[in-house]
Amino acid sequence: MPRCTVALTFVLLAVLCAACSGSSSATRTATHTTAPATATLTPVQFGAAQLRIESASGARVIEVEVATTPAQTERGLGYRDTLAPDAGMVFDLLTNRAPGFWMKGMRFPLDMVWIGEDKRVVAITAGVQPQPGAPDSQLLRYPPPIAVRYVLELNAGAAERLGIVTGTQLSFELP
Repeated sequence: MPRCTVALTFVLLAVLCAACSGSSSATRTATHTTAPATATLTPVQFGAAQLRIESASGARVIEVEVATTPAQTERGLGYRDTLAPDAGMVFDLLTNRAPGFWMKGMRFPLDMVWIGEDKRVVAITAGVQPQPGAPDSQLLRYPPPIAVRYVLELNAGAAERLGIVTGTQLSFELP
């Protein structure tokens, strides 16, 4: 084997070993990353449904994605750049409870619509802002005022624009 091939193989092996071993400071930095690149995220598939809003201004139907599994609930709308104007995500909590929602990986503000088991709006937390760069431990948690079965996330300002207020009746069938 020519000398340059042996030397090149040795250099490549040394670089590979150094890359695999890493230092403790490099590992510590990597674990604090709060907004991974989309390409490194595990894909999560969501169901889809239509959500009907019965408000004082009339009935409207919007398309929503549906999150029911732990992986879907954790990812939510995080790590996306936008959400269509008349779209959202419904989280089915599978039981009545008062969860704390956070803005992990969010890049745009949201309205959080808290919905009871009867699919009636019990409260709205409007204009929740993302917290880019904040570690998970410092992200604010947003709980509903009472236990809810569902949570609807919309673009900030969409709840008002769509006529959604406390007491609004929603109807949807989840997959």
